[in-house]
Amino acid sequence: ANGSHSLVVKAYDAAGNVGTSPAVTFNINNGIGDLIVNGGFENKTTGWTAAPGIITTKAGQNAHGGKYKAWMNGYGTVHTDTLAQSVTLPAALTSAQLSFWLSIDTEETVTTVIKDTLTLKLKDSTGKVLATLGSWSNLDKGAFKNLSFDLTSYKGKTVQLYFEGIENGTKQTSFVIDDVSLIAK
Repeated sequence: ANGSHSLVVKAYDAAGNVGTSPAVTFNINNGIGDLIVNGGFENKTTGWTAAPGIITTKAGQNAHGGKYKAWMNGYGTVHTDTLAQSVTLPAALTSAQLSFWLSIDTEETVTTVIKDTLTLKLKDSTGKVLATLGSWSNLDKGAFKNLSFDLTSYKGKTVQLYFEGIENGTKQTSFVIDDVSLIAK
């Protein structure tokens, strides 16, 4: 269990003699664990606020793990999708690492102009943007990549992870998010 512990070792010989060591005190910190609810989306929208149809098993884009994924955009029309979850980072944590898998598929043929974007912002409880953690576009197309961000500096606060996908209406770009975790120790 977490906390301070004391250990004493006793040794017995065949004659029944007992030797006892001095007490050794040590601390255990097993960590806090994953603060994200339903990071693999397998329980559908549980824990998430999402635009309709984003959390899906629909064919056309694969999940990174399991059956469900968050599939943002992919319409080829002017469209905005959002996906969010609020988490409270305990004040006692020593580290908080956000990670998720992202796949980007696009039919955009230009290789130098950003047409469609996905942005990950960190917001406070009032909706104020605390930080923009990352931004990706049709220029970043490719298979699943693992992305990670250090959120330790936000300990003691409630923050919202806010993904926003914006398509411009020419050709489709799909942003697929899966296996989101926020490991706090």
